[in-house]
Amino acid sequence: MKRFHSSDILSIDVMDAALLAGAKAIAGDSDSLSDVKSLQFDEKTVIFSIANTHPNYSIIQSILLKHFLVFQKSTELFVPLSKHDVQDANLLAFLKQSLAKIKIQLDIGVDPQSPSHGQWLVPVSGETPKSHPFDFLHVIEALGIGLVEAMYGFSTLGAFEFSLERIRRRKKGSSEEIAPALWIDKILQDPQSSEYSTRINIMSRTGKRRWVISQVIANGTMQDAKKLTEWVVTMVPCVVDRKGLGDLVKELLRHAFETIDRQIWIKNEGWLRSHDSSIQGCVCGQELLLAPGADAKQYYIDIAAPRLAQSGTLERWNQEVLSPVSKNHILTGALQIGLASTMLDLVPGVSSCTFNFFGGAGRGKTLLLSTVASLFGNTTAPGHASAGRNGKSIIETFGSTELALQAKGQATSIGPMLIDEIGSNNFGVLDKFIYVTGNGNSRTRLSNNGNVQESPPKVLFSMTTGEVPIGLLVSRNAPQGVLDRGVDINIGGGAINFEGQDAEEYAFLPEELKKAVSAGIPHQYGTVAPAFVKALLHEMEGQHWKAELDQIRQQLVDVCPRYVSNDGPGRVLTRFALAVLAGRIALRNKVFSEEIVDAETLFNGVAICVELWIRTRWHYLEQLSAALIAQKEIPEGAPRLGLPLFRHPDRSGDMPTLMITKELLEKVFSGAGEVEIIGKRFKDDGLLFRAEAGRNTVGKVPHYHLRTEWLKDHDIEWSEDLERFVNIESVDN
Repeated sequence: MKRFHSSDILSIDVMDAALLAGAKAIAGDSDSLSDVKSLQFDEKTVIFSIANTHPNYSIIQSILLKHFLVFQKSTELFVPLSKHDVQDANLLAFLKQSLAKIKIQLDIGVDPQSPSHGQWLVPVSGETPKSHPFDFLHVIEALGIGLVEAMYGFSTLGAFEFSLERIRRRKKGSSEEIAPALWIDKILQDPQSSEYSTRINIMSRTGKRRWVISQVIANGTMQDAKKLTEWVVTMVPCVVDRKGLGDLVKELLRHAFETIDRQIWIKNEGWLRSHDSSIQGCVCGQELLLAPGADAKQYYIDIAAPRLAQSGTLERWNQEVLSPVSKNHILTGALQIGLASTMLDLVPGVSSCTFNFFGGAGRGKTLLLSTVASLFGNTTAPGHASAGRNGKSIIETFGSTELALQAKGQATSIGPMLIDEIGSNNFGVLDKFIYVTGNGNSRTRLSNNGNVQESPPKVLFSMTTGEVPIGLLVSRNAPQGVLDRGVDINIGGGAINFEGQDAEEYAFLPEELKKAVSAGIPHQYGTVAPAFVKALLHEMEGQHWKAELDQIRQQLVDVCPRYVSNDGPGRVLTRFALAVLAGRIALRNKVFSEEIVDAETLFNGVAICVELWIRTRWHYLEQLSAALIAQKEIPEGAPRLGLPLFRHPDRSGDMPTLMITKELLEKVFSGAGEVEIIGKRFKDDGLLFRAEAGRNTVGKVPHYHLRTEWLKDHDIEWSEDLERFVNIESVDN
């Protein structure tokens, strides 16, 4: 926006020309346009300006005064022209850059400019002032002060002559038109395939409208005259000399390869690495964030459909989203798990995982996903309108096919893969999805021509919701390790409950908090991820994240039951520790406001999620411990005695080992089907004292030989005197 003030009342001729250029009267009578002295131009206008220090100022001034409406002050002159026919952003950016090389400025009316004081002038000949920006450019071109060279890098190339809008070829003393002006400005290399491409630009027009067509084209296609010519002919509304175009492009390519430095073509969001695998930066949406010392010029960012989008500000997100979220432990923990997903490529020893927040209908599970989504982009839930929100929703549904979800996982860049309603698919597909995702989503296959097509393993956090835990959804034949690749976090009201679940720290989600979070996330989203990435880049040199991670993990191990420290569950604790670390980094770099949360609040949020996972993952042990402590006596015995429950002579960890029949377990749990699954859990969790094949053979009553030292973590001890299990408090008394 630019304002021009004159000491004289503007004439009718000046007003007519100014209005044609998009002016608005801001003084005098704006209805009758009388007594007007001041005009304002906004985004409907382009304004060319030339300082009186320009080496060709006098010549340019005299020509412009003959053909254009000009505002002149002591130090420079301005030519405002209508933007109606040159609205293409690529064209305007190209012209602005080119004109700057010959010391002519172009203001496209977006940013506020300081007002200017001077006088308006129209052609003294009475000629109607020209109003099209290309009329101005043609005048500058005719002056021969280097406009064409500034635009294309040369005015002649071999036998070809370039002008503002056309390319001609000299031939036998005459010239023939070949094509509209086109040029190459990028030499790009794909970091994955190492293949080269070039970006070609074409100056296009229909009638008075002008725009630039830009396209990145593979080097092989660029050097295939037939293919390239067909593409140009289909893209440009003008006559093209096919043979001449092929010769022209060869000349352009030779010149480009000799003069333009190669850039790395970045087509996906995410972390950027150098050849030695060091982090150079990160792409969030269309924004390139660089590590200290990295060179931005070596990258060309071209994200076709960015996953990340922004609305609002980080400060407002803290006030409108983080503030209510911080009042709920589960939401606070989920937010940090989502944030931790950005660090998976940065900290060694952390593996992929699916976090499933399950609970009854209407409790706010989908809102939890939308809250996590607010860190990264569009928060729209599946099935909801996204009017007024930037970008596409980053929340998927499990209704997609298995291969589609794998592809989505591979495409996930910064942040977690968010999936609503994980229970809306069959058991086998769910088993495979969780297992394959946990193993990196890698797929290698052959193409039609026999080449290997490989998608490398990808470390990924998935966050899902559903009404039942993964543990009840997976099939009995699910691969070992599924339950440590899929982490269930119980938010209440679902298929699994535990004693004390109605305590305040497990509450999810009070109605007033639902309303507060729901009000904030439609307008405040996507500002946290770039700020957090900047924090990571700031800390990257000299960081001690691995040591911090190990220290946090040990804190969690110290407060967890001992069976949680086994290999598989131990990996889950490492993932939770990464969430705590992400929260700490966000807090100390002021991504999370210190006025809203502190380190203790953030840690407690993750700690509650850990506890809810444990109460779900080993819920069967709570049921079994209740059944065991209810036994008035557990005698020593042997299988031949036919007892459903007895002590074996072998001991483990100063606790007896028990022989339990399958029939008794079917009474403790809900039938044979569940016992089959739980029997597998006994083995996976290392709770079987002996599990070698062939022990329970045909003709024998099936028994499970169980360790019982895990009962100590449930405050249960063995009493030799009473020959039964008792609460530790009872023993103390």
